[in-house]
Amino acid sequence: MKALVLAGGYATRLHPVTLEASKPLLKVNGRPIVDYVLGGIETLGDVDTTYVVTNAKFFQDYAAWAKNQQRRFDVVPLNDGTTSNADRLGAIGDIQFAIETQSIDDDLLIVGGDNLFDFSLRPLRDLQRQTGRSVLGCYDVGSLDLVSLYSEVHIEKGLVSSFVEKPETPTSPLIGILCYALRRQDLPLVRRYLREGRSADKAGHLIQWMVTVTEVAAYVFEGRWIDIGTRAELERAEKQWSGRV
Repeated sequence: MKALVLAGGYATRLHPVTLEASKPLLKVNGRPIVDYVLGGIETLGDVDTTYVVTNAKFFQDYAAWAKNQQRRFDVVPLNDGTTSNADRLGAIGDIQFAIETQSIDDDLLIVGGDNLFDFSLRPLRDLQRQTGRSVLGCYDVGSLDLVSLYSEVHIEKGLVSSFVEKPETPTSPLIGILCYALRRQDLPLVRRYLREGRSADKAGHLIQWMVTVTEVAAYVFEGRWIDIGTRAELERAEKQWSGRV
């Protein structure tokens, strides 16, 4: 299995702190966020290479960071060639960039580089193997008000029956997080999605479309999870991971 960490965005909501630093390289309790992500990937046990796709602005920072990584797998930074938020490829664009440039022909775990969590990813991989389907990682945020900030997921018989990005009137506290185990056979769907003219920006839009053309299984994680998109979430993550709350 291969893994892909998405770190190509410019995190405009966190300016000015992210003007000179990539968001996944910001530290929480003394460690870069992306270090925790790689720790989660290690729990799968069968990943041989993890690609970290970033942009031209921060590529050298990731290249320096990767040299100090001692993992069970190779850590390979990728430069998507963009230099600003205006010319970014978008999350789905970066997924296809990695698949094409690295000739990925394997099951692929995709994780957002700004996802901070303390649970094992192994059950996601186990379910992907058991079902033979791609699997969406889900999380119960416990509040319908919060769902509107993320996405709404409904599950029937273990499969994602609906996925809606930033719903206006959600009815379920279950959201999809940027943690997908895509089976090798589904990787061409990323190219198809883009070729049909759909938005390349939000990774969730890929899943929202995928469930209309193929069956996608769902796994609900339990534990701590924070999608670090704002200064408030970064501060909350620091408090939680440093044991101050």
